[in-house]
Amino acid sequence: MNKLTEISNEIRSNKKFCRLGEAYVISIIEEFLKKDKKLTRAFEKGTIKTRTYKEFLKDVKKFLHETYCVYQVREGDKKKQIYSLMKRTKNKERLLELHEEMLHLHSSSRERKKDYETIYRNIFSVCGEPKKIFDIGCGMNAFSLPFTGIRRLQYVGCDAVEQDVHLIDDYLKNVGKNLGFKGKGLLVNAFDKEFLVDISKVNSDICFVFKMLDVFDYGVKHHKKSEEILKKINSKFIVVSFPTKTISNKKMTKPRRKWFEVMCDRLKWSFNYFETSNECFYIVKK
Repeated sequence: MNKLTEISNEIRSNKKFCRLGEAYVISIIEEFLKKDKKLTRAFEKGTIKTRTYKEFLKDVKKFLHETYCVYQVREGDKKKQIYSLMKRTKNKERLLELHEEMLHLHSSSRERKKDYETIYRNIFSVCGEPKKIFDIGCGMNAFSLPFTGIRRLQYVGCDAVEQDVHLIDDYLKNVGKNLGFKGKGLLVNAFDKEFLVDISKVNSDICFVFKMLDVFDYGVKHHKKSEEILKKINSKFIVVSFPTKTISNKKMTKPRRKWFEVMCDRLKWSFNYFETSNECFYIVKK
């Protein structure tokens, strides 16, 4: 077992991070090591000091907490229970209730649970009714598809959490197809060198990038990675969202992201803007 695997196992032994895949955690560790060549050399030589190692581990865990754990609800087993009920339920009204219960098990979809119909109505009024949606960092968004008001819709959702991706994939191939949806879940890693290639291969009418740009740009003062990813997306329309509340749940006084608007202007991408109670959205036309 190499050192990176050992560190990954140490992190993933924590309940908070156990659902993250080994490859993803290792890639995050490598990203942090890239930022400190001195630390990398110490790792390679096996001369890293205990205090330095603990600080490094703390930084990696902080990143994983702020980009993953804050969006997860602890009742992980409930997803399996609710999905099992979905597969057996034939009553449409009860089935919609189960979809709402599933959306409640991820903090982002929980926040927008009552707003999904409004969000989709606003998006489709600009983009038109899509035949295919690509969702980067999808979380539990797949379970909001019944609230799109669209049937015969193809959906591709990608995320870094392996268990969630398998759940979404099974949902789309079983329950979803009975509701007029088809598609698949893709396991991706935004910090892997193949990520840009992988997302460029997916053609879609609309691409959702909800609350993901802050993750892509974590720890840096520029937005080069976000711009690089957005350029690679093979879709006429991209819908980007940002939170309008801080981590401490305080309402932001200026939720609009000026840097994002300046970038769109520079790239000659037009956009429409709207807000919900917890989120602001940019509907971007490339």
